[in-house]
Amino acid sequence: MARLTRMSGLLMRVCIVLLLPLTAVSAEKQHIPLFDAHIHYNADVWDALPPARVLEKLTEAGITRALVSATPAEGAERLYRLAPGRVIPFLRPYASRSARYTWFRDENVHRYVREHLARIPYRGIGEFHVFGDDARTAVVAELIQLAREHQLALHAHTDRAGIMAILEQAPDIPVIWAHAGFDVPVSALLYLLEGHGQLYLELSFREGITRDGELTPEWEALFADYPQRCLVGMDTYTPGRWVELTELAIAARRWLRQLPADIAAGIAYGNAERLFASTGTEQLPVSEKGGS
Repeated sequence: MARLTRMSGLLMRVCIVLLLPLTAVSAEKQHIPLFDAHIHYNADVWDALPPARVLEKLTEAGITRALVSATPAEGAERLYRLAPGRVIPFLRPYASRSARYTWFRDENVHRYVREHLARIPYRGIGEFHVFGDDARTAVVAELIQLAREHQLALHAHTDRAGIMAILEQAPDIPVIWAHAGFDVPVSALLYLLEGHGQLYLELSFREGITRDGELTPEWEALFADYPQRCLVGMDTYTPGRWVELTELAIAARRWLRQLPADIAAGIAYGNAERLFASTGTEQLPVSEKGGS
């Protein structure tokens, strides 16, 4: 009996040793860092979440870097000044929420954007809302030209007609499609990804990625075919989304863990890191680095 007990103990230790690599891999995938491609720091949370607390919230969620835009723009600027190595600032082309469905007809947008680009080293324009033929107005065309001049990415909340209009005008500029079009068929996404090498899909609120907690076959295939063109995002567009931030990040990791490790790492962090690598000038005022 004693011998049997010793053998059982030895077998248990061997099993534990054999399982350690699997446990380590599981833990690594569980806690994969996230580069969030859709964070807002709008005025409605400034009092409850001062900038230092925002950074704490990001850390608690395992978000190491983030694309940040705000209404008004000062929110992103405040976060950038506190953590220039962590915050990738994007500029919305409108100062108030009420303008998000009219800005593309406002001839003052061009001046507004130029003035704000001089404040900090913005890396993109957006997230902006525009749909259908409104993406072909002269104001939008001027905005795209500004992005081209300043080597900025675009982050568009739009429909299929709108994204096609933007891609036609900006074939040489990274275009991030917010929410990957929400419910646009995957077949249409594949068509656009094949034809436009600068299109990236940001996946917050995207329908159909999972069903009953499991990756759907069509999305698993899309991730396999275009692993470098997808970005995770939480979209903190309301105070409630900030409250839920850690849970949202856990939910994203849940489906990321179902992918091969290299694909998961790219979507979680690597793709955005490649797009928005450190420039080495993040802590310098624009005037010191020759910005306009």
